[in-house]
Amino acid sequence: MTPGDGRDAASILDRPADVQALDPAGMRAQVATIPDQVRDGWARTRDLTVPAAYRAATSIAVLGMGGSAIGGDLVHDIFADRLTVPLEVVRGYDLPAWVGAKTLVVAVSYSGATEETISALEAALRRRCPVLVVTTGGPLREVARRAELPHLVFPGGGQPRAAVGHAVALLAGLLERTGHLALAAAEVEAAATAATATLAAIEPGVGTEVNLAKQLAWELLDRVPLVIGSGAMAAVARRWKTQLNENGKSDAIFDALPEASHNTIVGFDYPADMQDQLCVVFLTGSADHPRDRLRATLLGQHLDTLHVTHRAVACDAPGRFAAALQGIVFGDLVSIYLAVLYGVDPTPVEAISTLKAELARLP
Repeated sequence: MTPGDGRDAASILDRPADVQALDPAGMRAQVATIPDQVRDGWARTRDLTVPAAYRAATSIAVLGMGGSAIGGDLVHDIFADRLTVPLEVVRGYDLPAWVGAKTLVVAVSYSGATEETISALEAALRRRCPVLVVTTGGPLREVARRAELPHLVFPGGGQPRAAVGHAVALLAGLLERTGHLALAAAEVEAAATAATATLAAIEPGVGTEVNLAKQLAWELLDRVPLVIGSGAMAAVARRWKTQLNENGKSDAIFDALPEASHNTIVGFDYPADMQDQLCVVFLTGSADHPRDRLRATLLGQHLDTLHVTHRAVACDAPGRFAAALQGIVFGDLVSIYLAVLYGVDPTPVEAISTLKAELARLP
């Protein structure tokens, strides 16, 4: 693979005009709006009024797929120490048996037309669950209107995966309104501010010699990334995986500690030729459990014995929310820089569009 579509590989990432030329739809510009999305999403929940049944829920099911589901993963992991009831993300057409009249169901779809989410929402209505809807519009918004469901609408126009700031802040904000999550505006602002500072340090105008995101993109070029996080950073690792897929057009894997040290650690031996093709990225957050930090260090030492490339990305802003937002924007830009090195536009996802078209054609 020739980086940058045959242009000077040594400097392609340090020519903002070339980066922009390979990003005509402005994915990087969309990533730059994530801090403001967080602020806007939180603000949109401040006037939300919910019935008493919503506040009395004893469990939460977040329905969604792809970029619309990641907000549920992030809220689950970031606020695991504060959520007062269990929260599970449901990816698919059907609801698990435990979802019932005491389950708060939050249906999230950027387009409002995600067929899996609509199917699961219809099941939730049949079970008489308290339901909230989060969308930019489409059929899901119409369902909410007809059924007189509380709903939150946010601006569309971009790629669903680029709306992660809205996804996490809208969900966290509405759970604060239902009484299931203690969260203050100051913490939301601190997270947005941390993400802004991170973006400034790794933007295209910052040279590779001091730009950690560009350096990591070079490390990942022509390798399979395995991204590992723990605690709040586990969901961030999942986010990295999906962004490397969709933006970078790259294979990628994610895993979580401490579980990875109970099984994944044994799997690097074979196939032996994969050892040269892997790059393991450890995401660390300011609130990581000390034992998980130690496990990451020991796992890295094991990788050294196998000559497997590994790197650490430290997200050290105070607090789980701020550290997670740092990791999200860092990974998003890494995925865009990797797309540039592969000489591809990060925005189109033709394989997904083709699959959806085939599904729409078939009964």
